[in-house]
Amino acid sequence: MRVVHAISGITFALAAINAWAQEPVETELEAAVEAAVSAPTEVDLFARDSYKIDSLVCPFKGGIDYEPGEIECGLLQVPENRENPDSRMIELHFVKLSSRWGREGFERDPEDEGYEYTEGLEDGIRDDPVIYLTGGPGAPVTAYVSRFKDHTLLDHRDLYILEQRGIGASDNFCEFYGNRNPLHGDVENYEQYLEAARKYRADCARNAAAAGVDLAGYNTIENARDVKALRRALGFDKWNVWGISYGSILGQAYIKEDPEGILAVALDAIMPLDIQESDQYWRVINWYERDLQKLQEICQRQADCAETYPDIPGRVREAMQSVIDNPIVVDVKDTEAYPSGQARIFHDIAGLLPFIFFYEQSNYPGLPGVIYAWADMVESRDPDIFRTLAEAASDEGGLFSSAEGMRMAILCNDGDVQAQGNASRRDIEEYPILGQLFGDPANVERENALCVELGMPLRPKEQYAPTVTDIPTLIIEGDMDPITPPPNAKAILPGFSNGTYVEFPYAGHGPSRSVTCAGHLLNKFYDNPSAEPDLSCVEDMEEPQIWAPMYTTSIAPKLAARYLDDPKKLILPGAWGALSLVVCLLAFVRLTFAPIGRWIDGRRAPDTGAARGMAWLAATTALLALGIIGAAAAVTAQTSEMLVAFGLVPWASWGGYLAIVAVVLGLWSLWTTFSVKRRMSYPPTSMMGFMLTSLAAVGLGSFILVWGLGPF
Repeated sequence: MRVVHAISGITFALAAINAWAQEPVETELEAAVEAAVSAPTEVDLFARDSYKIDSLVCPFKGGIDYEPGEIECGLLQVPENRENPDSRMIELHFVKLSSRWGREGFERDPEDEGYEYTEGLEDGIRDDPVIYLTGGPGAPVTAYVSRFKDHTLLDHRDLYILEQRGIGASDNFCEFYGNRNPLHGDVENYEQYLEAARKYRADCARNAAAAGVDLAGYNTIENARDVKALRRALGFDKWNVWGISYGSILGQAYIKEDPEGILAVALDAIMPLDIQESDQYWRVINWYERDLQKLQEICQRQADCAETYPDIPGRVREAMQSVIDNPIVVDVKDTEAYPSGQARIFHDIAGLLPFIFFYEQSNYPGLPGVIYAWADMVESRDPDIFRTLAEAASDEGGLFSSAEGMRMAILCNDGDVQAQGNASRRDIEEYPILGQLFGDPANVERENALCVELGMPLRPKEQYAPTVTDIPTLIIEGDMDPITPPPNAKAILPGFSNGTYVEFPYAGHGPSRSVTCAGHLLNKFYDNPSAEPDLSCVEDMEEPQIWAPMYTTSIAPKLAARYLDDPKKLILPGAWGALSLVVCLLAFVRLTFAPIGRWIDGRRAPDTGAARGMAWLAATTALLALGIIGAAAAVTAQTSEMLVAFGLVPWASWGGYLAIVAVVLGLWSLWTTFSVKRRMSYPPTSMMGFMLTSLAAVGLGSFILVWGLGPF
C-alpha cells in the first residue's frame, strides 16, 4: 500500500508557507525592528561568483507555445555555498519573458477584460524589468512561465524568473524523490505513513550528501544572494521585485541583501521572514477554519446556497472524521508504485482537498458544492475517485510537482520546522479534528530532530530578523488566503516605512498573479512607486455568486478509473456516445432541412403520420441535452478546470432532465414508427431512418444518464 506520495509528508509539503499571525504586539515588534540592523560584512561573499551566463534552449520547449524572442532561457553559474570557500559551483536556470508591447498583433483592446484599469499607463516598453521570486519552496519554473506569459505585467515590462537552486534545471539533487524504494510507502496505518515520509527525506538527504551536495547551502539567504548575482550578471543597476508566497519570504531577505539594486517591491501572500521567532505564523488550521466560516457566511447571504449548503465546515470535519483511524483502501493495478496492489488514503488527504481549493478565488462559486460532493465521496469511499487519485499521484511529478529535496533543506535550514510543534499543539487543542490534518506535535518534533541529524540545522537567527526598509513596497494579501492570510502581512508592515497594504476582498492565495487587473496595478506602481497606488481594481472585487445547487457529476472519476484500469474499456462507451451523437446529428440535419429542399423542388414527402415529427423531436431533444451539458462544462472549466471533476454550473441540470425526456421521446418515436407503419405505406428507408433516429436518441440520452450526468 504505497503512500500517495504527492500528498505524503504534509508537514513538509506545506511548511514554507503555512501561516497564522495575530495582530502584532507593537512593543515587541518595534524592538525587533530596531534590532534588525545588519552588521557590515568583512568578507566578500561574492568573490567566487563568475557571473557567467550561458544561453539555453528552454527545457520546456515544446510544452509551452511561444515564438522565438518571446521567451528566452539561460544558465547562471554560482557557488553552492558562498560561506564555504571550498564548495562546488552549480548552475541556476532562469527565464526571460519579453514584454508584449510592439509585438505583432498586440494592442490594447477596449473590449478586453480589465481595459478600464489601463487609464494612466503610458505607451511603450519600460527599461526597468521585474524579477519574479517563485513560491513553494521548490516550485519549478515551468508552471510560472505558462501562467505569466499572458500576464498583463508583460504589456510594459520584461519579466525574469529564476528557478531557485535545487529545483528543476537548477541542479535538482533529488530528482527521483518518492520514486525510490516504493516499499517505504507500503504501510497500513497513519503512523507508518508519517514514518515513510521521513524515510523518503532521509534517503534524499543522504544520497545527495554522498554525491557531494552541500545541503547547508540551500536556504533563503543563499537564494537571496543568487538573485543579487543574477542582477549583476544581467547588467542591471536596479530592477523591480515581485514575490509571492515563499517568494515573499525570499523578497524580504533579498531587500536586506541587495537594497541598492532595487527600485520597488511587490510582496504578495506574505510569510514573515522571522519564522524562528513565533509559532503563531504556523497555525494554518486556524486559518483553514476561518476560511470555511467565511465561505459559510458568503453562502448564508445567498438564499439558494444557505438552503443547499447549511454546514460547510461541518461537512469537512465529518469527511475527515470518517477516515481517522480507518483509511480508505483501494485496489490498484500499478504494482510498480504500489507493491502490494493497494493504496491507502488517510485523513490528511480527506481534509486537504477543500483546503487546496481555497487557493484560487476562481474556485469559490463551486466550492460549497465541491465540499459537499467530496464529503459524500469520502464517506461512501467511492472507489473510482480514490483509485484515480492514487494512480495520478504515482505518475512522475505526482499531483503537485515540486523539488522535494530543496524544499526539505529550506524548511530545515530556515527553521520552519522548529515552530510547528507548538503550533500543532494549539491547533489540536482548539480544533480536535481539523488539527490532525498535518500530523501530531510529536511527529513535528521528530521532523526537527531529523533536520539536525541529516546536516541541516538552524541557521543564525539574526539573519532572519524582520526586514527594515524605506524602499517603496506593496504588501498584498487575499482576504481568503488559506495559508498566508492578512495578519501575516500586517505583522511585517512596521518594517516597511514606505509600504502600502493592499487587501483583495474575496481573493485567495497570490491575487497579484490571478486577478486580471493586477498586472496594470503593478505596472502603474513600478512606473511611479512614490505615488499613491491606484487600487481601483481592488475596490471592484465582488462577492462570489455561489452555484447552488452545483450540478454534481461523477463522469470524470468514472471514465478516468476505467482508463487507468484498461484504456480499451473506454472503447465501448466512446463508441456508444459517438455513434448515438452522429446519428442524432445527421437525422436532425436531414429532418430539419429536407422539407426546404422538397418545397424548392415542388415535391411532397410520403405520408408518415406523426413518425417523422416524433423522430425529429427525439433527436433534437437528445442533441439539446448534450449541448447544454457541453456548454455547462465549458463555462465551468473557464471558471476553474478543477471544478469539472466534481460538478457543473447549476443550469447543467436542464441537460440532465432533457436526457430523460430524450429517452422517453426516443421510445415513443419507436412505438409511433411501428404504429404508423401498420396503418400506412411509406418507404422502408424512411422507416429504417426513423428507427435509427429513435434508437440514437435513446442511446444518447441513456449515455448521459448512465455515465453520471443525470439529475439523480
